[in-house]
Amino acid sequence: MYETERLIQELFNYKIDTRNIVVNQVLFDWDECKMCKSRSAMQKKYLDQIRELFEDFHITLLPLQENEIRGVKDLVKFSDLLVHPRTDYKC
Repeated sequence: MYETERLIQELFNYKIDTRNIVVNQVLFDWDECKMCKSRSAMQKKYLDQIRELFEDFHITLLPLQENEIRGVKDLVKFSDLLVHPRTDYKC
């Protein structure tokens, strides 16, 4: 989160306008396992801070993927999440 803030400030110094932030590897409402539920709760704390700190930005949450993104098919599927992000984050 702090790296993002520093990056935005640095881009601003170079007169590069930044209005979008992508948060990757977000767990969406995991009830199946204790570890995932714990990790999701931890992420919620940071996501709340991100929303507060960057309230003037468009924030997109991308879910944690089951596998690495490899090949055109996976890349197309993943990039679709940027255009049509999930809205069912419940934490």
